Amino acid sequence: MTEPQKKSVQPTAAELEAEIAAARDGLTSSLEQLRAETRPEALVQRGRAAVVGFFTDEYGGVRPERVAMVAGTVITLVVLRRWRSVRRRRNCHCH
Repeated sequence: MTEPQKKSVQPTAAELEAEIAAARDGLTSSLEQLRAETRPEALVQRGRAAVVGFFTDEYGGVRPERVAMVAGTVITLVVLRRWRSVRRRRNCHCH
């Protein structure tokens, strides 16, 4: 059995133009979507949703363990910063 000989069929100008137009439309659509997703308002909304999602469960209730974790971290940072500034003042010999 011999395979039928394959001919290379060149696309017509109209087919190429249609393919280019379709690619252009797809690119335009992608750019518009990217522009919409990177608007400052969209970025703020996405960030807010991420924060709210971190502190709430699937039912919308507050997750106390996460609130406590963040509060503990903030308190620790404040105490360390205060301790560091007091320590620097005590070690300063600039009289």
